[in-house]
Amino acid sequence: MPTERPPSSIDDLRRDVDVHMRLAVDGLPSMLAYWDKDLRCRFANKAYKTWFGLSPEKIIGIPMEELLGPRLFALNQPYVLGALAGKEQIFERVVPGPDGVQRYSLAHYIPDVADGEVRGFAVQVTEITYVKEIEAALRASEAFLDRTGRIARVGGWEVDLRTNVVTWSDQTCRIFGMPPGYHPTREEARQFIAPEERDRWMTKATESEKQGGTWTGEMPVITAQGKRIWVRATGEVVMEDGRAVKLMGAIQDITQEVLSRKELAREHALRLQLEQQTTELNALLVERSDMLDVLAHEVRQPLNNASAALQSAAQALAGAGVPGASHRLERAQGVMNQVMANVDNTLAVAALLARSGPISPEDTDIDTLIAVVEADMPASERARVVIQRLTSTRTAAMDMSLMRLALRNLLANALKFSPTDRPVTIRISDSDAPLALVIEVADSGPGIPDKVLSRLFERGAHGGGLQNQSGHGLGLYIVRRVMELHGGQVELTCNSTRGATMRLTISQAAVNGARNT
Repeated sequence: MPTERPPSSIDDLRRDVDVHMRLAVDGLPSMLAYWDKDLRCRFANKAYKTWFGLSPEKIIGIPMEELLGPRLFALNQPYVLGALAGKEQIFERVVPGPDGVQRYSLAHYIPDVADGEVRGFAVQVTEITYVKEIEAALRASEAFLDRTGRIARVGGWEVDLRTNVVTWSDQTCRIFGMPPGYHPTREEARQFIAPEERDRWMTKATESEKQGGTWTGEMPVITAQGKRIWVRATGEVVMEDGRAVKLMGAIQDITQEVLSRKELAREHALRLQLEQQTTELNALLVERSDMLDVLAHEVRQPLNNASAALQSAAQALAGAGVPGASHRLERAQGVMNQVMANVDNTLAVAALLARSGPISPEDTDIDTLIAVVEADMPASERARVVIQRLTSTRTAAMDMSLMRLALRNLLANALKFSPTDRPVTIRISDSDAPLALVIEVADSGPGIPDKVLSRLFERGAHGGGLQNQSGHGLGLYIVRRVMELHGGQVELTCNSTRGATMRLTISQAAVNGARNT
């Protein structure tokens, strides 16, 4: 039979247990204490000194309100009353330490109940400041990732192949038009893929499960609102012991990128089409230019020969004294001149419309230009032309052939719409601001009707007031285009029932600047 331990030895053992328990309890970082029903401390470990600056010996017997202070005791009082009512209490609290630093704590009140009576309660308080800091950092990190994901329109996803649980990040939910926190099944996730691409992507996912590795691609998606978008999906397989356990990856909304690519492709195709059309148009322009050259040679030359023949015949008949013949030849000569003018204008319009580059102005003798234009008029009309020179300038920069055409049209109109017994005046002056040669043609006709003024220099407009006029209304349009090519302008400066004045302003600024460099 075992020998009975002497009573003194049992007391020693109890003292040893108390010592060992105290050693163990004092080594814990959590505060441990026992409070009786009168809220006086009966036990406390050394951790209380860290929080309250008091040793356990000084805490034992102290009332709870005195230890905690009025404010903290008032905050804890509902939990104290709950513990004294026999109910376990767990709560978090921010407790200031003796150094003034706020510490987060997790408090646990455990009632001490014996024979149905609460004798007090044990207290365990654990500092969780570090845990709170980690939680705050995690929340900040999650918020940062959520913001960057939202800005970049990138979300994450995961499929646990062992449980078939699908996890979407909040941004992935937003991309698919679902509220944050939505967790679809694999079949529900599959339904978001556009029908025409669904089977192909499901096959790719199945192959990935079997083979492992990573994959990426673009696919059309139909959101929960029925909107069609494009996403770039990337994924990889997580393997454990040679077995696929997870699919995880990212998804990015690239709708704008895809639309931009399609728009660029459409613009590229359109540009190629325009380039082809331009090539064809250039070929047509070359062909038209060749035809105009043929027309100029095959039509104008015979007309010039016929005009010269009529003029020679008129002179011969006038010398022979044939009555009435000279008058009829003059009429034929006038008709011939009108036909030649119409042909010249038609060819000029075609040439002006086809012109793509700038003109090359050259120094032109002004008096020679006026003399050539005057000689272009019928012999019977030349005596009516009056030249007024208001400048001593002898030359100006211009394209003489084009300016001859413009000035000839103005002079022909002025002679046509003025009474046969009234003169037509050509005034030559210059301007310093802007630097330009100014040529004015003034007639004595009835003026230009108001209804014509708004489209006076357009194709098809007639400048005079006569009814049933012949021609196609190309004269003033040609004048405007010639002046535009010279960097100048034509304008109607005077218009009344006693006559109209047209002014040509031929800019010399660019040419003068080039000469001075």
